[in-house]
Amino acid sequence: MIDAVWIDNLIKVMDYEDRLYNQLYTIAESKTEMIIKDDIENLQQAVGKEQRLAGDLNKLKDAREQIVGQISKKIGRNPDEIVVRDIIGELSENQAKRLSDVSEKLKGTIDRLRVKNDLNQKLLQNALEYIDFSLNLLTEPSPQVPQYGRNGYEQGRKSRVVLDIKS
Repeated sequence: MIDAVWIDNLIKVMDYEDRLYNQLYTIAESKTEMIIKDDIENLQQAVGKEQRLAGDLNKLKDAREQIVGQISKKIGRNPDEIVVRDIIGELSENQAKRLSDVSEKLKGTIDRLRVKNDLNQKLLQNALEYIDFSLNLLTEPSPQVPQYGRNGYEQGRKSRVVLDIKS
């Protein structure tokens, strides 16, 4: 039988991870608006907050892995291969439901965050492509429409470049 303290601690850690991932989701939502509005200053601040939360999440991950290591020893399983389903199968009905609920909640939060981050990544990629396109317009010669002289031959015109940038 697995000690109830280990299960309670695992549930607490996973619940706290869920709260931090929800904070990351809130930041990701605000980042979407910042990207759209080209608010670089606030975007940099948001990234700083994300980095701090990521550090906290790494500490929680370490704590969760230690707890799972203790639980896996108790049930005779390899800590690197055990998953929540395996632990749930060894618990009383009440503990199994609590662990299952927090696990599903955490998974849902991470999935929502992943979708939001994918959207933000696409928005950033579009912004970078637009900047690249704009720079190309400014640095490349403008396309020439052929002009013909009196003798029917094309007359040469100089290309105009807005910015003279050499690679």
